[in-house]
Parts: sequence; structure tokens; C-alpha cells
Amino acid sequence: MREVGIGIAGFGVVGGGVLSILRKHAGDIEARLGARIVVRRIALRDPEKGRPLDVDRALLTTRLEDLVEDPEIAVVVELIGGVDQAFDLVRSALERGKHVVTANKALLAARGEEIFRLAREKGVDVYYEAAVCGGVPIIRTLREALASDRINALHGIVNGTTNFILTAMAERGEPIETALAEAQRLGYAEADPTLDVSGGDAAQKLCVLAQLAFGARIRPQDVLTEGIMSLKPEDFRWAREFGYALKLLAVARRTSSNGGPDQLEARVHPAFIPAGSLLAGVRGAMNAVVLQSEALGPSMLYGQGAGAMPTGSAVVSDIIDLTRNILAGSPGRVPLPPAKPLVGLRPHDEVRCAYYLHFSVQDAPGVLARIASQLAAHKISIAAVQQREQNDQGKPVPLVIVTHVAREADLRAAIALIDRDPTTLAPTRLIRIESA
Repeated sequence: MREVGIGIAGFGVVGGGVLSILRKHAGDIEARLGARIVVRRIALRDPEKGRPLDVDRALLTTRLEDLVEDPEIAVVVELIGGVDQAFDLVRSALERGKHVVTANKALLAARGEEIFRLAREKGVDVYYEAAVCGGVPIIRTLREALASDRINALHGIVNGTTNFILTAMAERGEPIETALAEAQRLGYAEADPTLDVSGGDAAQKLCVLAQLAFGARIRPQDVLTEGIMSLKPEDFRWAREFGYALKLLAVARRTSSNGGPDQLEARVHPAFIPAGSLLAGVRGAMNAVVLQSEALGPSMLYGQGAGAMPTGSAVVSDIIDLTRNILAGSPGRVPLPPAKPLVGLRPHDEVRCAYYLHFSVQDAPGVLARIASQLAAHKISIAAVQQREQNDQGKPVPLVIVTHVAREADLRAAIALIDRDPTTLAPTRLIRIESA
């Protein structure tokens, strides 16, 4: 039976999942391929560290170079994370004519253009299904299943940590500090959760998805990114009152610019979405992506976005697909993202959506009128107003306004003036409203 050798860099949670699946499903994989996938080398930092999976110590190495230099390794699987060291490994593998599988969204968001350019030059493949949404096959769907369609919008819950936290806040009324502590205790959040709760992780994933879905070339710093740490339990109560759920969304939407070339909105932020929408029911640490395409219409992919087995399953699927290409002598069967960008980035000031605005104001005559006047002066129409009585004299009164669709720049200008007024007692909080 023919054999295809692979080298794995990284033997952490995902690396252990990959090896476990390759062992457990070896018979099924061989039957489907007519060939055997053989692990030739495993590169790791500490060979003495205890592992949940026993492996032949002869396979272990601390030198990443051993994977690249071994002529019997056709596929290098990068699972070490980070950017710089991972990029050096991937570049070296591609330069040697080896195919690459990676689960590293940070690497692809930061250096993807260089990686794909080198892969084209060398005539080899780069597969990366596990880089976004773990075992949910969103990359394969965009690369292959919807290759004939035109994607117009993408809305995703692509970070399980934040979705777990927001679910706890919505269902149990917990403050964010309590929900985050529980996520850490259960292993859904890192000891340092900054990348997740800031929206940075979701922004990296959105860069990868936007490249495939729209032919965009954007970096994480290009994405309008807001995290979840400013959210309060009262925001979830207001959401329910207005018929919404509150989620951290990754949004990419194609727009036309007065008959000019298409542009792309790219943003990650908390958003109100209709309570009956596809994404509203995504609970806990699950991930989901809703695509709007011209031929198919709306479609959703849903599943576990992290963990050893879901992510390992996506990595092994890529290894199997690459092995098919190698056996058939057909690298490049699935094209890499376009070499040139097909859409530009829409300025964030030009984003248009409805907004939830939470004001803390003095209980004084004319306050609502002044706020409404400022909004009207900036062409912002009010859809609903709610105000709660405050019994304690001198305490801020919460005032909530939901707007019709408005331009981001206009809304920001209006809020800046409203917040300067002495009757406004705290910075105004805004949450965008999406129809996903």
C-alpha cells in the first residue's frame, strides 16, 4: 500500500487530537484513500513532558528543521501557534516543495498573502480548515461548495469563549466578571483572555474568512473591533424588551459605492440581532456562520469551534484531502485565494445600521428634547425611546433610544456633542443592531 509521510509541529491539545484521530480511524482512512498516512516526525518543545497519548519516542524531535529536511515527509502540519516561528516553519516547508496544513488563524491573518504567494510559486498546497471555527467546515464550504456562488454577507459567532460568557449573562443575569471567571474555571477561557474578550481573535478569523468569501485583503488592524468587557446585565434586559439577542458578531458585507467597485465592511463587535434569527439560538461555546449568497440565499454552518477532537478532525480532513492530491499528482486542485484583492475596505465611518444607545442623564426638564434635537441635527431618526423612573434624587436616569438606520460617522458626531452636555452624566454606550 502506498504511504504518504507527514510531520507534525506541536503536540499540545490539537496535536494530541490529530494523532488520536489518525490512530482511531486509520482503517477507515486507508479504505477511503487506498493509501496509508504515516506520521514520520513530531516536533515539540519538551520531549519529557507527560502526554495523554503515548507515541514512539523515536518520532520525537525538538528541531522544527527535522520536519522540513526529512525527504519522506510530504506534508508539514503546523500546530505551534503564534506568528514568527510558525511563519519560518511554513516558509521553509513551502520552499522545500512540501505541502502545509495549519490551524493558525493569527499566522494567516498576518502573513497569509506571503504564504499563498510562495505556495503558488512552488506549486504546492496550503490547507487551513481548522484555523476558523474548529471542526465546522466553513473554509471548505467557501473554497469548494460555494465556489459557483457570490457571497454578499457573512455574519458569524466565531469565538466560543465570548459566546459562552454572553450566554451566561443573558440566561442568568450575571455580570461579565462572574461569567468570565466561570468560563476560565471550566476551561473555555484562557488565564489571560484578552485576545478573546477584546474581539481580537474574532478579527483574525474574519480576515481569513473575508479573503475566501470576498477576495479581500485585510489585516486585523483594518477591522473595526470592539470587545465585550463594557457590556452590562441591563443591556441583555433591554435586548429582550426590544425583541433582540446580544452576541459578539464578526460581520463582513459587500457594498456598492455609487456604481464604483465593490467595497467590504469588516467589523467585530457586540450586536443586537432579532431573537428569532438563526444566530440568536447559538448558545454556550458553540460557533456558527450565516452566509448570504445570491444563488443559495441564507445558509448556516454550526458546531464546536474549539477543542482537541473538533479541531483535530478539521486538521485530519485537510491531511486526507492533501493526500488525495499527492496520490493523484494534482496539487492546486482547489485554488488558493485570489492573488489580487477583488474588493476594497469600506471606511468604518460609512457603516450604516440601526443603533441601541444607552444614556445616563440627569432627571431634569428638557433632557430628552436636547438629545432628540442633536440626533435629528445629524440626520438620525429615532425608532423607540424607553426611560426608567429613578427614585433616588440626583442619581443618573437611564435613557434608552433605538435608532433607525444611520451612518456611523453621523452617530459618533452626535454622541460626542451629547456627552459634552452637563446633563449627560456618563459616556453614552452604543450597540449596533444587525438583521442577521
